Amino acid sequence: MVASVIPLAMLFAISMMNLFGVSGNLMSLGAIDFGIIVDGTVIIVEAVLHRITGSKDRYGGVAKLTQEQMDEEVYQSSRKIRSAAAFGEIIILIVYLPLLALVGVEGKMFGPMAQTVSFAILGAFLLSFTYVPMMSALVLSKKTTHKENFSDRMMKAIQRVYTPIIEGAMKMKLLVVSIAVGLFIITLFVFNRMGAEFIPQLDEGDFAVETRFRSVALSTN
Repeated sequence: MVASVIPLAMLFAISMMNLFGVSGNLMSLGAIDFGIIVDGTVIIVEAVLHRITGSKDRYGGVAKLTQEQMDEEVYQSSRKIRSAAAFGEIIILIVYLPLLALVGVEGKMFGPMAQTVSFAILGAFLLSFTYVPMMSALVLSKKTTHKENFSDRMMKAIQRVYTPIIEGAMKMKLLVVSIAVGLFIITLFVFNRMGAEFIPQLDEGDFAVETRFRSVALSTN
């Protein structure tokens, strides 16, 4: 179900490209990241599955939900997590907007790319509002019991490493903030020394030879 969002979002992006006259080439289509497209979908599906596994006590210990109960669980979980998923997609979309302000060669090269990626993200955004909750209510398992699998064991192993790190970061807030500010200052210094050209000039030592023939008409007296 998550993977089905990719072709649908691409269909929306291609339709918008055709509508706005954006050419499909290696630069524009090659920049699309399928992980970004399904990001909001994964968040919603995970929230739905988490709520289903915790719904056993809410319905008197039932082992399987009815369709009406499933619809309600999907609605409640999607409604609560939708704002978080939407902000994540909007932030990614904002990153590409400055590319639309480029002019000259840079604008011609990166403008179609920014438009295509924006169309794909917008399509995924709309699908996560409508298509994903509807399909979750139809195709996801209605069983309230969950058997531990490999992914659960993997996430528990990651949590055993991550939990002490995040707890230590919360205790040393001043140190973490100081490191972040220091990295930001270093970034500003490096950014100022990068130059003003978005596309650098390449001097690879190649020669471009061009031959022209000119015909001259001679007049005789």
